[in-house]
Amino acid sequence: MAALGLEQRIDALIVWEGRLEESFRSGLDPIQALISLKEFPGHPAAGRVPVCAELEELPDNDTLDDMVNPDYSDPSLPAVTGGEPQLWPEIDRWNNFAPETIGKTYAPRTRQPVRYLPVFLQGRVIGYLWASVTDDAADFQPLLPPEIFHNRARGWWVGEFMRLRGSGVSPLEALRSRIGAPEDPRGGGIDADAQERVAASLDELKEIAQR
Repeated sequence: MAALGLEQRIDALIVWEGRLEESFRSGLDPIQALISLKEFPGHPAAGRVPVCAELEELPDNDTLDDMVNPDYSDPSLPAVTGGEPQLWPEIDRWNNFAPETIGKTYAPRTRQPVRYLPVFLQGRVIGYLWASVTDDAADFQPLLPPEIFHNRARGWWVGEFMRLRGSGVSPLEALRSRIGAPEDPRGGGIDADAQERVAASLDELKEIAQR
């Protein structure tokens, strides 16, 4: 089977994210939400979950990464120093992600122009943090195509945005509050002298993020 192209992967991500969000908004817990995915029809980009599929349990997200990408090796993963970095609140665990984030962080999409800043990790750009001026939307846009450590970085930024939104901070204020803050071993950081830029749309920002 041929690997999915970048656009198909993005489309699939959006479809499954929307389906999980719909399930959680209907009051299902994480396990029920996963099982309910069998009820959705097939999608040209996202595919489907077979009715006969059985729920399996893995010890952690790294095991899932290894299962999905058995031959993948990333020597650039940041080394952990001074103990395991604190995640808030363990959102890199797949079974905790959706119920912790829905309605508690900024929307990950907008049709409006966005302000953005480059995010660095160990001296190199790994993506862009963006925020909408008019919508309640902000997110981390990794370089494309994303690698495993980019996904972990996004998980860290979602957690940080949850904290900031919970304190009543607007998306743009959240973006600017991270300028010059200490670099996180997973999420990276924004230089103190970073200049805010504007993209006309998220599609334009994704073009900028192409490596």
